[in-house]
Amino acid sequence: MCFCDKPTVNGTAPVKTCFEYPASNYQPNPPDLIEGDVLLFDEPGRCGGLDSHSHHFRVVKHGCGTVSLLVRHGGGDERIRLFPHRDLPKFLEAMDSNTRYWMLATIHSAHRDSASDATMNERTKWQTAAAEKRIKTRKHTSRGYRSVKVWIEEAA
Repeated sequence: MCFCDKPTVNGTAPVKTCFEYPASNYQPNPPDLIEGDVLLFDEPGRCGGLDSHSHHFRVVKHGCGTVSLLVRHGGGDERIRLFPHRDLPKFLEAMDSNTRYWMLATIHSAHRDSASDATMNERTKWQTAAAEKRIKTRKHTSRGYRSVKVWIEEAA
């Protein structure tokens, strides 16, 4: 939880995280780049309406112009491929740093929520099929390799 008096960007001013202790400087902690990454934007954590000091975003271009969002937070690092519109870097550049940061946070949140929803939907589908004994398996050997085919039969 953040108790900053005004919106604060990591590394620029002391951050107050608790009433009992004095403010301290929350240092930027960017996600690592990999070979071939070209850094386009670096947005350290901040607050201002929400406490987002633990999230650091980077936008990189790599490969054949692919643009990705790199995220570091308390749960680790993530790499999210963004929509491949050729002008995406221009759109992000047109934003000021604060607007860009919160837009990247929104993209990250939407990505996280959709991944979580997809996982939950798939888990529910398989749990229901297991309870109804509709999961089927078949062992077979192909070209010397053993494998197992697993599927869900449709409900009658």
